[in-house]
Amino acid sequence: MLAINPFKGGFGAEVSGIDVAAPLDDEACAAVCRELLDHIVLVIPAQSLTARQLAAFCARFGPITRHILDQYHHPETGEICIISNVADGGAGRTTAKPAGSYWHADLSYLPEPAEATFLYALEVPAEGGDTLFADMYRAYETLPEATKARIAGLNATHHIFGGRGDDAKVVLDEAQRAKTPEVIHPVVRRHPETGRTVLFVNPGFTRRIVELDEDESAAVLAELFAHATQPAFHYRHIWRPGQIVACDNRASIHTATGGYTAAARRTLWRSFVGGRYAA
Repeated sequence: MLAINPFKGGFGAEVSGIDVAAPLDDEACAAVCRELLDHIVLVIPAQSLTARQLAAFCARFGPITRHILDQYHHPETGEICIISNVADGGAGRTTAKPAGSYWHADLSYLPEPAEATFLYALEVPAEGGDTLFADMYRAYETLPEATKARIAGLNATHHIFGGRGDDAKVVLDEAQRAKTPEVIHPVVRRHPETGRTVLFVNPGFTRRIVELDEDESAAVLAELFAHATQPAFHYRHIWRPGQIVACDNRASIHTATGGYTAAARRTLWRSFVGGRYAA
């Protein structure tokens, strides 16, 4: 039986009473979906999974979008992407900073960004390697009314190399670049399932606001980024092996924090569910 333990002082919850390796019935799947909408981030502890089991679990929540970095697809299934600093088997990433160590909403550089992201921890450092999540409902709701009025109806371009964090991103080959042209999304969106308004910009992939000149766009985005990433909106996840963390990618942004030595091993598996998104 599912049990939900909401976290104190913000958002997120732990889900117990679920064995992800076993087939998930419709009732349990619907309950997990409801809790993810309510809490934005869900933590499911103490799992032991193969890549195919994780993919089967994720697929219960919608079609899986395969990551553009196909060189990091799991050898058992391309529906799982490996995030690792471990060189064994060729899956380790060699970027100057740890993968994902910039604030972003997953796949916002695609026409249909991911609805949800699922991360599963295999190896984690003894210290460091946390993930921060920020609540983009609260980010919008707490904006000054003048700022809300200023950004209403505006649109922004997104690109995989459009924002910050290039030193934590893998260089794309020609075929991958061809699949990731610049796209445009509204700066403010309505969540298609909760109906709540959300701020939909992120430092990692948002390039500029279409309707503003370059300087004004940079100033507005800097204001929005600083506001959205302030600690008041954070949940910090400290990883343990066997944990699954799911986030509603339509209502949050996240970043890896680094803070571990090169000798420490950190390996996660990731899958994206999505994406449909009403403006």
